[in-house]
Amino acid sequence: MSYAQEEELSGKSRPPTFAATSPESSGTPGRIGRRRPWRRILVAFLVLQLVGLAVVDRVAAHLAASQMVSQVQKSQQLPTKPEASVGGFPFLTQVVAGNYKDIGLQIHRVAASGLCVDDIDLHVRGAHLPLRKLISNDVTTMPIDRVVGTVKLTYADLNAYLAGQPGDVRLAAAKNGMRVSAPVDVPIVGQVKVFGDVRATVLDNRLTIAPTALGVDGLGALSIPAGAVRTLTVDVPLSGLPMDLRLTEARTTSAGVEVTAEADHLNLDTTRTSTTQLRGC
Repeated sequence: MSYAQEEELSGKSRPPTFAATSPESSGTPGRIGRRRPWRRILVAFLVLQLVGLAVVDRVAAHLAASQMVSQVQKSQQLPTKPEASVGGFPFLTQVVAGNYKDIGLQIHRVAASGLCVDDIDLHVRGAHLPLRKLISNDVTTMPIDRVVGTVKLTYADLNAYLAGQPGDVRLAAAKNGMRVSAPVDVPIVGQVKVFGDVRATVLDNRLTIAPTALGVDGLGALSIPAGAVRTLTVDVPLSGLPMDLRLTEARTTSAGVEVTAEADHLNLDTTRTSTTQLRGC
């Protein structure tokens, strides 16, 4: 009897056998499985590179802003450090080139010509700071192409200044902008308190606040002598602003007066003493 017949009679059978297969003969799953770890590593590496560049970019922005703050405070003899913000991403390319497109500066509460200025918001455009000087912290001069900004005056600070001037003139917010009030002597009527809407203008680097319409409370519009109108016209000195700012235009707001200002072709130098020393208020 043969071996196969014996197996059949005994009720036993051999276990099934399968041919061995290789990853190459089984299709793509084996190849994909080998590639996935490398893809994950590559993606993780790229992400780390981007995070690292972002961190270096922000560090460079912080260093540049710190140098700008230090340079402005020293050269303009400011009582406190300005706040700084940098624009543009990536910023690292500007640091390497040594040319900064836009750095924001905010100067708080300084007195100019006896008037307290609440805020000066500046945009420094085209500042030149070589990388080697930034790294060595050896910055004594900084050329700047252009500075534009806004000088903000509050009603409280304006009235505090006017309290020391003749005329007892007061300014306040109104529905259409700003209102002026002051006691005025009117022929026949006597002394009355005059109210009027005003307009803020800039002429020859001076801020002027002048009435556009006047009246007396309870009597409506009234013919006011020209001398009284001149009494209600206020000239606000704003000379000696930092960074040689020149006034260009003004507008009234619900909070006070905002004056735009600008300066061109500056060279901030910490080795020279500024002709005007600002104080805090």
